[in-house]
Amino acid sequence: MQNTQRFSHSLSIKRLRNSGGYMLLTTAISIVGVVGMAGLAVDVGRMYVARDESQAYVDAVALSAALKLDGTSGGITNAQNAATTVAAVDKWNFGKNTFTSGSTTMQFAKALASNPSQPDSSTWASNPSNPSGYAFVRVAVGVDVPITFMQAINPNATQRVGASSTGGQVLISTYIDGLLPFSPVAPNAADTTNWGFQKNGTLYTIRYPSQGGLAAGNVCAGDAGAPWLNSLPSQDRGYWGTNSASAIRGEIVNDDQVQPLTIGDPVPMVGGAKNTEGDALDIRVLEDTDPDATNFQSYVSRGWGNGRRIIGLPVNNGPANNFTAMAVRAFFLQPSGVYNAVTGNDPICAEYIGAYIQGSGIRSGTTSLAGGFQVRLVK
Repeated sequence: MQNTQRFSHSLSIKRLRNSGGYMLLTTAISIVGVVGMAGLAVDVGRMYVARDESQAYVDAVALSAALKLDGTSGGITNAQNAATTVAAVDKWNFGKNTFTSGSTTMQFAKALASNPSQPDSSTWASNPSNPSGYAFVRVAVGVDVPITFMQAINPNATQRVGASSTGGQVLISTYIDGLLPFSPVAPNAADTTNWGFQKNGTLYTIRYPSQGGLAAGNVCAGDAGAPWLNSLPSQDRGYWGTNSASAIRGEIVNDDQVQPLTIGDPVPMVGGAKNTEGDALDIRVLEDTDPDATNFQSYVSRGWGNGRRIIGLPVNNGPANNFTAMAVRAFFLQPSGVYNAVTGNDPICAEYIGAYIQGSGIRSGTTSLAGGFQVRLVK
């Protein structure tokens, strides 16, 4: 009996020893697997972070570059330089590495004729010979992310990660905010590019004088002798949306558009004499970091304005056609000190500068479509 017990005890010890060996081996293999999985997770996590950083970069470049497009070769150059400007701020690898010009590509396209809010894929070009009408930017970037544990299955020391984004000047046919409460009459409604306005520094009437001043021909230079001047209703002064002086002031200073406006619909003109719009316009001019430039060309050349003097206005086709909104176009406000001296018998004038891109800073737009534009990501 004692020999049997000793044998059984010895066998149990051997089994325990063998079991311990298996457990040690299994644990060792498991640790290797866990460490390997953790390493792969680190590499994959680093790649995901780099992809997110790259996407944020190309989105910012696409928006910034699209804002610069103005139908000129200079606009293309400025758009291309946007990548360098953004790269000085946006970095990857947890803010350690810079996106290089060699890793970034940029192409430009015109709007699709059937859908102006999308690029025409047949027009993509890296450096278009004729930049007129180019309104979309496609940006791509690739970065080489260092990997460590993935080298067990990938002999390379890095893994390529990329991102792309497309931004453009998207046509807007309905505005719910941002337009000022004035609506100039188009000198030539048949001209669907500039509607008869001249981009040469000419001033146009955005608010008409009282009937006494109007009868005396007291209008801005671009409207002198216009045939529709004699057809203006006696109460019409060029305002639309509201006849509240305080609301008009809020629209001018704070961009608080009172009524929505859709291109193709009549502009809801309102009457009444106002006394504060000149002062409100001067406040807006003083909000610009360049309130003194005498015209838009000087304003752009000086380069320190913030865009507050650029305003979007609905252009209409005159009293004979129920003041139908033809387009939204950009106008440039006169220097500080001009508007707060305006009286009821004086016109309020502004310089026509082209297509209106909401939030574009000192740039006017590149396309000639009706409506106005916003810069957005489209892909």
